[in-house]
Amino acid sequence: MTQLDVIRMIGDRLTEIDVKIGSLMPNDPDQIKLQDLRRLLDSRQLMLSRQVFDSNTKTFQKAATDLAAVNAKIQGSIDEIDNMQRVLRNVTRFLNAVTSFMTTIGAFA
Repeated sequence: MTQLDVIRMIGDRLTEIDVKIGSLMPNDPDQIKLQDLRRLLDSRQLMLSRQVFDSNTKTFQKAATDLAAVNAKIQGSIDEIDNMQRVLRNVTRFLNAVTSFMTTIGAFA
């Protein structure tokens, strides 16, 4: 997996989150929570896109594989209409996985 693959993966989840936000009423407290999580995820993606990493290292590949595993588990679950608590948990889980990935590859250094 390359840095671009990771950036695209995050972008795919951002798109799912945007669709979900669009389906909620503007005064829904869950919409505000979801928007806050989206902003954090978006800032992580932007930070990742502005740096150059050697995606051929074992550390990068292991971290990317771990992130992809979380992505696979939550993919498609963000658009669930009837279970907002699960949606928020899954988005938080993905955000935490992205943060862990970036910490492992030294993006915050």
